[in-house]
Amino acid sequence: MDPRKSELLDRDDDVTPNTSYNKFANERIYRVMEDDVTGRCETLYNIRDNQVQKNIREIIKTKDYRNCEERSEHAQAIQSGFMPHEQGDKPKELLESSVQTRAYVTMDKNSHDKFMVKSVESRGQHVFQPYTDKGGDVITFAKQSLKLLESADWTEELPEPEPSERKGGLMFVFDTREQNRDLTWDRYMRMSDAQKHDVTQMKTEKIQALCQDIAVDLNDGISGESTRKFMELVEELRNLHQDQLETIIKEEITSPEEHTDWRHKNARKVLLDAVSLVGKKEALKVIQQLMEDDKVTDDECAQMLTGISLSIQPCPESVKNMLDIVKSPRCQSSRQVRQAAWLSLGTMVHGLLSERREGQLEKHLPENKETAMELRRLYSQELMTCMEDAQSDEAKLMCLKAMGNAGLEDTVDRLQEFITGKDSDTTPLELRVEAIRALWRVAEKLPHKILNILFPVFNNPERDPEERTAAFDVVMASNPPLSVLEMITQSTQRETSNQVGQYVYTCLKKLSESELPKDMRMKTDCKIALRLAKPFNKGIQYSQSRWFQAMDRDMQMGAALDINTVADKSSVWPRFASAKLGLHAMGYHMDVFETGVRVEGLQAMVDSLLGKDMDEKKSIFDYLKKKSQQRHHADGSWNSRKSLHDIEMEKIQQKLPVETRRHSEPRGHMYMKWFGNEIRFDQLNKDDMQQLIDQGRWPITDKEEELRHGMDTHVTKATKLVEASRQIPTQLGLPITLEMNSALLMTSDVNTKLKVKPGIFQEDRHNQKVKGVDCEVKGQQEIALQLVGKMSVDCHVIQSGVALNAMMNTQFPLSGKMSLDMENKKHKMTIETPEKERELFVWRSEPFVFTEESRSRPNADGVEREDQVFKKLSIQGKKTQKWPNMFHTSYGREELGIEFALDTRMVSRMNHEQTSPFHPLTGPAELRLSCKPGLYAPSEIDLELQQTEDTVRHLSPMERLVFTEEKERRNEQRMEISVLAKHPQHPRTMKIKLNTYEEVTQEDIDSEDASIPGRFRHGKAKDMEPGVSIETDDKMKQWFNQILRRTIAVQLERSPVPSKESQDFKMCVTTELEYPAVPEWRLLQDRRVKTNIDVKWGRDCSGNDKRMKIIAQWQKSDEQRQQEKIEELQEQHPSSQDTSEEFIRRDKTTIYSACVQDRLQGLMETPACRKAVEQRSLLQQMDIDVEYHNIPTWMKEMSSALKQYFYHIFFDRLIVEDIDVHNDDNKMRMRCTIDRDQKEMNITMATPEENTKINRISIEKPKIRLDFSKIFKTRLPMKTDWSVSFPMRFPSTKMTMREQYMDMVMNDKFIPHCKYQPNDRIRTFDGVEFPYQVGPCDHILAKDASPEHRFMVLINKPDMENNKKIVKVFLEGKKIEMSMNNEQQSHQSSDEEDNQMQITIDGRQVSLPHLIVHKIYKDEEDAGSPVMFTLQKVGKKVKVECDRLGVTVETDGHNADVKISNAYRGKMAGLCGNFDGEHHSEYEGPSREVYSSPFDFGLSYRIPSQECHEQGKSLSVMRNVRITQLNEFNKKETCFSKMPVAQCPEGFRVSRSETRHLEFHCLPSELDITKKYTELHKTKPLDMMAKKRTDRIEEVEAELECEME
Repeated sequence: MDPRKSELLDRDDDVTPNTSYNKFANERIYRVMEDDVTGRCETLYNIRDNQVQKNIREIIKTKDYRNCEERSEHAQAIQSGFMPHEQGDKPKELLESSVQTRAYVTMDKNSHDKFMVKSVESRGQHVFQPYTDKGGDVITFAKQSLKLLESADWTEELPEPEPSERKGGLMFVFDTREQNRDLTWDRYMRMSDAQKHDVTQMKTEKIQALCQDIAVDLNDGISGESTRKFMELVEELRNLHQDQLETIIKEEITSPEEHTDWRHKNARKVLLDAVSLVGKKEALKVIQQLMEDDKVTDDECAQMLTGISLSIQPCPESVKNMLDIVKSPRCQSSRQVRQAAWLSLGTMVHGLLSERREGQLEKHLPENKETAMELRRLYSQELMTCMEDAQSDEAKLMCLKAMGNAGLEDTVDRLQEFITGKDSDTTPLELRVEAIRALWRVAEKLPHKILNILFPVFNNPERDPEERTAAFDVVMASNPPLSVLEMITQSTQRETSNQVGQYVYTCLKKLSESELPKDMRMKTDCKIALRLAKPFNKGIQYSQSRWFQAMDRDMQMGAALDINTVADKSSVWPRFASAKLGLHAMGYHMDVFETGVRVEGLQAMVDSLLGKDMDEKKSIFDYLKKKSQQRHHADGSWNSRKSLHDIEMEKIQQKLPVETRRHSEPRGHMYMKWFGNEIRFDQLNKDDMQQLIDQGRWPITDKEEELRHGMDTHVTKATKLVEASRQIPTQLGLPITLEMNSALLMTSDVNTKLKVKPGIFQEDRHNQKVKGVDCEVKGQQEIALQLVGKMSVDCHVIQSGVALNAMMNTQFPLSGKMSLDMENKKHKMTIETPEKERELFVWRSEPFVFTEESRSRPNADGVEREDQVFKKLSIQGKKTQKWPNMFHTSYGREELGIEFALDTRMVSRMNHEQTSPFHPLTGPAELRLSCKPGLYAPSEIDLELQQTEDTVRHLSPMERLVFTEEKERRNEQRMEISVLAKHPQHPRTMKIKLNTYEEVTQEDIDSEDASIPGRFRHGKAKDMEPGVSIETDDKMKQWFNQILRRTIAVQLERSPVPSKESQDFKMCVTTELEYPAVPEWRLLQDRRVKTNIDVKWGRDCSGNDKRMKIIAQWQKSDEQRQQEKIEELQEQHPSSQDTSEEFIRRDKTTIYSACVQDRLQGLMETPACRKAVEQRSLLQQMDIDVEYHNIPTWMKEMSSALKQYFYHIFFDRLIVEDIDVHNDDNKMRMRCTIDRDQKEMNITMATPEENTKINRISIEKPKIRLDFSKIFKTRLPMKTDWSVSFPMRFPSTKMTMREQYMDMVMNDKFIPHCKYQPNDRIRTFDGVEFPYQVGPCDHILAKDASPEHRFMVLINKPDMENNKKIVKVFLEGKKIEMSMNNEQQSHQSSDEEDNQMQITIDGRQVSLPHLIVHKIYKDEEDAGSPVMFTLQKVGKKVKVECDRLGVTVETDGHNADVKISNAYRGKMAGLCGNFDGEHHSEYEGPSREVYSSPFDFGLSYRIPSQECHEQGKSLSVMRNVRITQLNEFNKKETCFSKMPVAQCPEGFRVSRSETRHLEFHCLPSELDITKKYTELHKTKPLDMMAKKRTDRIEEVEAELECEME
């Protein structure tokens, strides 16, 4: 508001316009800084002569309170928020004030220094503008007038004030609530004992009545009066004297065992919740007394301490009381109470001693700085003493969290010792991370010190990624300048940890795209700093920081949900995850709520729950553990005879011990924060977690029994979400007050019965399968929230102003039964329907003008009693509509028998859209969603699901086997769903039949699509695949031209809708999906993916009523075919000069030609070939044909509205041809084409009326803007901008759409694979390539190093002159060996080598027909037993696949591929790497030592064997180097290298070596442990040396080749 705009001040109708002043008259303007009651502010004086009356001078004094050096104001809140700066500017003031004073002065003609004030008029204006200029304002006006009636001469001179320095300097003194209460309490203390008793009794009765009323509402249904009464209850408790409060609470709060009636239980709970929100030191003392008297449970103690710490305005006395509670016996005896007390102490210390940020509603420091310093030292010492006295890790974690809540600078040094001190290496990781996060609150106060402490932690690659990411978060909380951000981004260029790199990059990227005002400065700096960053996009399995934001610029309101995850390299589950909800409203940003969980060993618990053995399809209850089976085997029923698999596995383990990759010790905790204060954390019980891992069951035996008979859960909670006030003085002498208050009531009543036949846990049912589950749930959940905002002037006697009352109420009734019949595969659910109307969601808001008058009157006993007289008047602004916009829609009255209705009422601004924007200040608003019984309302609804199967009882065993194999081949599934809405006369029925099956057919490769231009029909199907033989090409075409057709047929039949239909309704939907049966990896391919959808509905499914047929086909585009043709011609005729414009040679070197050259060298799957196949398998064109007949009108209208809406969005890229168009009726055709980089898409569309083209639509990160109010033609504000975080993709013949998207979000790690290539290069699971020759010795290529040891893959190359390799696979108790058969190779061509693959299982040779899947059953004599794994020959390759373990091994005798599931993360060992997602630790040896050389890494996985020694030569072995020397004290010491290195065995000398720089750890030679290490290092590597300190670095020789001496 501009205070100089006088038209904003002239609001009174009786004021004459300012026409008597000539703007060209002489005037003087002065600007001065002036003191008055509102503060020291800039004042503008405008002095000019009146042109109507002579000797009259007008003085206009204008003051805008935005221009003040000092401003008197008072603010308080129970929540913490701050006004963010935008681009370095000061926070915008939402509450603005200005005043204009006009004085008419009569001047003395004879003396210029004499004058007489004739009249003075002062007008004040105060504006509260929480939104934009169009969102509505709350404006109050104040006017004062003084007029001179008579005057007289005064001869005496008035003395000046004494002392002289007290001139001006007037500042407004606010009457706080505490001062008003002190006056009330003074009157109370002056009363007699009888009067005190009467007053207390009257207060008691009122509080009792309020509690009882709220208790009844919690049971019967929460209303708007319930929340109002709760706010009144809290206010009544605040106004009590300490004696009154203690007396009332002592009488009303008794032990919970004494309350058996639900009414008294609810009333007691409501009163306890209200006491915790009183926010006074007296309430804290009452809570302390309740704890000492054992009148409250541990859970109630924790909730009350948390509530009082958040609501109280801390003072030294109240914080001292909380410290006494912390040291009380009650806290020492209860872990839950002790944790809550320490966290509450930290919260109150922070509230007492924290400095107030600009624009923040926060508590103040004590007035005496010396007192504040003394208190800071005192409580810092108490918190550090807590750390020193803590014996367990759990207690230390509690103290660290209390320190984090307190945020005291004096604790930083102690936390630094915890993080980087000499004992930090032995401190558990959980505590180190928590110590880092405890610095969050002091980060902004001590940015340089925090940076010096944490940046070395963040920059240290040897630190755990969780520590480093936590250090980064705290550094970012210090609001770092651009120089620090650039230093962080530069560090990503040399970052070795993918976890840390991706977390930092995504966090900075998130800030650079944020729209919240609090991030505006950081947004600009992050954009600049990101130019120096290394992009990390490793996938969702890595650590990352993501957000979901919504910011409405019209309402200046927004919210953000930040989700951070820190991954665990040994688990697919993250180790740490947190979610923080931030809110921006009315100019303030508040971190409302945060929750997080940190768990180590989570993978072991998940594996235990889901089960690692999945021999059969089991129910979820069978997955709870397999330990009982293991004990069953131990009883003697398990066959103790060892197989060839077990014997060889034991020998390999003895020759080359591989350290087991065990899970972390189970530990963890969950926490919750409220407005930045941690209010609760729950430590997970280690014993229970270990029991879950070992035995597969949680200790809930008592709960299981209770569930069988019925478990009742009753939860009620009453609290406040927001309570704040702000006051500024006015020229009237009365302050303008802005208040926000709230109340939240919620209740939940649930009765649950659960019965599992014969039992939940496998041990309880003696290894039997679950036969049935019966569950019954009855519940009612209800939440009510009331928000009240006021802007008023209070002069004690009367209060007047403007208010907004908003009320939200939601109900969620839940009642039903569920029955699962596992044996018959029949499941049933029954849902009870409402018997009367229920309001599921209601939102009401109403702005109004009010006056509240206090009237005192004595009662019959002579005690004064105050009555409040409240009057309100609805607001009707000149710029708002007189009548509200109303909208009503409903559905289901006839169709379902249950009517769901949506009703809205809203008053909008004039000359604006009626639906948007929505501003509560413009007038009353209401949104109501309800349900009620409709026409022929059902009593309940039954849903039944039946999996149907064909009976095989009448078939012979051979016929059953054939039938089973055919069913598995077709993968056929059938299901029926029946819905019955019960009604005596008019039941409603619906049946849905679902049938899915698959079939493999051969694609007609000779057929040509007419849509393909003739110049591209060069017969790719007949061309020979480059780089392969003729025989191989024929087999590839036979295999890869197979089409998998998946059919999904759905048939729906329902009874007619009463009063609308006279016959049954039927719908049939048939969907056929056609795509390549095998993923393509050919260079010459022209495949298609096709989808046919045929929908028929109406009276029957004949197609004569309503029908829609959709045919979608994905294929290569013309441009794609042209580019491929050019590449093929260039490769076939590299020296030709084709002069045609179409086939001009563009590139001399293409990926296609590079792949062909690699294939000619025998390298089939090089990076160039993978890229070429990926490009050529992408289908860049989609054609959609839609044919429709007799579709309903609403469908036509919606499709037309949708089309017009998209025309509007892409208007600048739209071309429409609607003249002389002759397209087919009832048909629509559309073609979508994407570019090669999959960034943009072009669309052409043909409808009966027009042809349309839309060019260059972005699909890389599309932004979808939808206005459902226009699409569905509603009058509701339903606009949304949706930014899709992942790009759109077209299908590929190389992988399915699901695999494409999963590979995209996981950075090609959806199916981790390792490859040993013919050129002796290995590509690990984490994508690292290195050279290594395996030689004749067996090497561990990949091994499951978890305690289960589920599989192992060995590889060797018997002849170093060729690339033929032998692959051995150990899994499921079998040994599979695959090798090239060299017996007849001398007289056979290389084209026939694929027929010479020799496969043996446990030494027995197996013959594999081409393309036939060979199944290996658990019981070789029973084809109905579970399949352990399958073998299949495809071309030259032999594939071993085990679905149960998630392992696939492929080899053609030259290449070897190992594919595993993501469940093996961090559990692998071998040449394929450890699969932990990091590159810096890829060369991890058997004992978890990390090598720097790939050669040493390869040698570490070589299995010693006499068979692989050449004549007169020996292979080196991996051993630690030992040297002996004298130290600086002339003492003999023995040093061992920390890493093993290749050394020749005894009796051999070195023939070839390389230099290595190794770190050594030294020990005194006379120690027993040194002698033990000396003997041990001769036989195996010393894995314990890797973690020892480094005492020296020496240059040694790695002995790579050895020969006999």
